Amino acid sequence: MELSLENLNKAASTNGVIIGILSTVIGVVTYYVFPSLLGSMSFGIGTLVVSLLIYVFFTLDLKKKIGGFWTFKEALKGIFLMSFIAGLVYSLANVVFYKFIEPGAFEKIAGFMESGMSQTFENMGMEQEKIDEAVAKQIEGIKAQYDPTFAQFFKNLGIAVIIQFVMSLIFAAIFKKEAPVFASAGEDEEE
Repeated sequence: MELSLENLNKAASTNGVIIGILSTVIGVVTYYVFPSLLGSMSFGIGTLVVSLLIYVFFTLDLKKKIGGFWTFKEALKGIFLMSFIAGLVYSLANVVFYKFIEPGAFEKIAGFMESGMSQTFENMGMEQEKIDEAVAKQIEGIKAQYDPTFAQFFKNLGIAVIIQFVMSLIFAAIFKKEAPVFASAGEDEEE
């Protein structure tokens, strides 16, 4: 059953909740099963690629649910709502997980990140003093993600919304598809 454009908000919200839950599950499973990966740059890049693939899949699903045609404006609205809901679910779940379920998680993750970043910087040929300075700066920035204050949470959310909007603009430009204005020649001959 195809959904109409009037149901775009509902379909986008549902897909957003699914993406948010899926992202949270991936993060929690990684934390418990492969925590050392959290300090790996290649894992971060891999996570980014998988996230993009998930968003492409759910964007195509959303487009299909509304009949396969949507203007740039409709695509932007649906994709942004979907990504905003996904980001909100993921952010709230992370706060609950890292503040209440695993409050000491940041120290564990910071240790993996520190060793991973130090190794990366060493391989780049940096001096130890500069490595220590760069790693400390990166760890402090990452702390705002895993153990944010109230203000940092909303700052992170604001940055995420900007990134989601830019991503939605790009996806809307790629996945928009206007409905045909004229019937095909084969349909005219049948009448």
